[in-house]
Amino acid sequence: MTLMRNRPTEDQQIITQPIIQSDKAVVREEQLAPQNEEVKVSPATTFPATNGYRARPQGRSRDNSWFITCVSITIVSLLVILGVVLANLRPATSSSSGSQTTNSSTTNTSSTSAGMGNMDMSGTSTASSSASTANVKHQAYNAVPPAAPAGNEANIKLTMKDDLITIAPGIIYHAWTFNGTVPGPVLRVRQGQTVHTTLVNEGTMAHSIDFHAAQTPWNVNYQSIGVGKSFTFTWKANYPGVFMYHCGTPTVIYHMANGMYGTIIVDPANGWAPAQEYSLTQSEFYTTKGPDGTYSVDPTKMMNGIPDYVVFNGYAEQYHDAPLKAKVGQRIRLFLMNAGPTQFSAFHVIGAIFSDVYVDGNPANHMVGNQTVTVPPGGGMVVELTIPDAGSYPFVTHAFANASKGAVGVIKVER
Repeated sequence: MTLMRNRPTEDQQIITQPIIQSDKAVVREEQLAPQNEEVKVSPATTFPATNGYRARPQGRSRDNSWFITCVSITIVSLLVILGVVLANLRPATSSSSGSQTTNSSTTNTSSTSAGMGNMDMSGTSTASSSASTANVKHQAYNAVPPAAPAGNEANIKLTMKDDLITIAPGIIYHAWTFNGTVPGPVLRVRQGQTVHTTLVNEGTMAHSIDFHAAQTPWNVNYQSIGVGKSFTFTWKANYPGVFMYHCGTPTVIYHMANGMYGTIIVDPANGWAPAQEYSLTQSEFYTTKGPDGTYSVDPTKMMNGIPDYVVFNGYAEQYHDAPLKAKVGQRIRLFLMNAGPTQFSAFHVIGAIFSDVYVDGNPANHMVGNQTVTVPPGGGMVVELTIPDAGSYPFVTHAFANASKGAVGVIKVER
């Protein structure tokens, strides 16, 4: 067999070729054959073995094949990666936008939020996300509490479901609710009544209940209820007051920040004196905007206690343009509850003094002549006042950073 090699020019370096001898690994340099010189290779020529592999004269061809294979694999891999990147850059569909946004934020706070798991904290379900937001209009929350039922028993039914609500002008929020509102409905019973409570879960995840007014075993009656399930239990209203109820499923702060709370009033056994009554629940919203323009919970703001909105009865400044009304000289009774989940309320009525204050709404906890009352997260209060002159009397949380975020309203007193 004859191999032809090109003669190097004067400008080229002398190329050397290692020759490996068997057993001794002695390497010597040998100048390549001159241009067009014929190199005779006997068919019987043997090539020394190294490390169990026999060198072959066609080794150059094998190296080229391996190089081509590596390049091909690299190109294919790059194309696959590019395809994945382009797919992830496509706009998210409306059915998953809220959950995608919030899941990315949840990752940032997972180290500080035990029990978070893979739970979608956005409050976004496929049904609610795909629903048209054009029909989501604010309806003023009725601040007038219902009367307690007569008799020795009371029945309560709460349905837990996802819903789109408005929390401020132009702000549509993915909420988890009791009976479709935030806060949930004001419940009212009388001290000594037996309360039959039925919970129905029409949401997209497990939920539960925690009545601050009840004395009942947590591990029996406050456990989570699966999607599509219902649960009934009975408790007795032993103490009068203004109490909170809320979802207690971990992580609790997410369920509360998304709207799963409400007020339950337990009237004293002998009732209250006649008055113009209103129920006000203060709470906070921590929001992030999704690709479809709706809002859901922002875990970072929530865990750091930095709300975007602090509101009475679920909507910023809703009783500013639609004030609560009373008559000159009429006793006004306000049932206050602070749902939090984090901020304290410093409730104050500008231009008035509270003639009577009942801590936690219990007549036994009586104070008089208060200017401002502090209601902690999860706490309640009853305040009474009588206003002698007609006019407008704003009510606020005197923590004015929070008042500026929506926790303000007006009592309009008329003759």
